[in-house]
Amino acid sequence: MISLFIDTSSEDVSIAIIKDKKVLASKTETIPGKHSIYTTSILDNIIKEADINNNDIDKIMVVNGPGSFTGLRIGVTVAKVFAYLLNKEVTCISSLKMRALSINHNYCLSLIDARNNNYYIALYDKDNNEVVKPVFSNIDKVTELINKYNPICVSDKELIINNKKVPKQNLDIVKIVDYYKSKKSINAHLAVPDYLKLPQAMEDKK
Repeated sequence: MISLFIDTSSEDVSIAIIKDKKVLASKTETIPGKHSIYTTSILDNIIKEADINNNDIDKIMVVNGPGSFTGLRIGVTVAKVFAYLLNKEVTCISSLKMRALSINHNYCLSLIDARNNNYYIALYDKDNNEVVKPVFSNIDKVTELINKYNPICVSDKELIINNKKVPKQNLDIVKIVDYYKSKKSINAHLAVPDYLKLPQAMEDKK
């Protein structure tokens, strides 16, 4: 099985082609604010480097959130267009869970900075089951979970939580793809970003 992995949920753009737990080609670039310029060209180059045809791709996987509002829209749109062209479905990946999948842990608290001491968070046990489902929360809840579970904390970029460093977690794309390959795919039309919370400017318009 050949899978296409697309992640534009953070400052990084990560795109990879995986075949049977082997990386045929992959690229991760930190390009904040420039996802719309480079994502499609990175995708084209990765497919060429993997030396496959578009029609060889069996699964299209895209990280649909939470994360960067603009980045999520770009990644999901690219995945949907690609799926339409190939008549494929799309598998959506949680940006929080994929980081827990990338490490070994008893408990993992995955965090994404949402500014002003707010975070997108989810807590996972050693089997990567959700102990706390993805949610928009504040520093008090984060502190409560850290004190209760003593988890390994990971994020999409380096953070300081309660004077302790939370590292940027590199993605183990092979493990992520292997985990999600058996998960249900959906019609590309139904794939949408999972923001958890809209930007304040959009909330104010409601």
